[in-house]
Amino acid sequence: MKINSIIMLVLFLSIVIFFGFHSNSITVFQQKPNLKDKGIGPIKEVKLGPIDQKLAEKGSNLFDSKCSPCHNLDDVNLAPPLRGITKVLSPEFIMNYLMNTTEMQKKDPYVQKLIQDWKTVPIMKDQQLKEKDARAVLEYLRTVENPE
Repeated sequence: MKINSIIMLVLFLSIVIFFGFHSNSITVFQQKPNLKDKGIGPIKEVKLGPIDQKLAEKGSNLFDSKCSPCHNLDDVNLAPPLRGITKVLSPEFIMNYLMNTTEMQKKDPYVQKLIQDWKTVPIMKDQQLKEKDARAVLEYLRTVENPE
């Protein structure tokens, strides 16, 4: 069930990004980063330090087994690429979205704006992902972000 939650998050973010690529040539990544929005959920602060390779490997395994059939990091496959999402959304936002999907779709202004701007339908049901797995996915996404 945890793996399905990750897939659903990746699909939702992918739809948002995909429609961004095709809506007036504006992508999520071209927008001003929204790094102050922590989303709605239990995660109030994430302290990022050096990348935890063991945790990132767990996140990579989750991504590879459940997400990569639809997602590449850089190219549109069945769903949009996800590289760089950690430069656009705060770590708290990403983890809260993984753990509290339905409420964020209903109440978070940024998610609502993305859905409205790209006319996406919130396809993710509440994932109830455990904090440890959400953190692993976040850590993996940190390892694959584009260098500045």
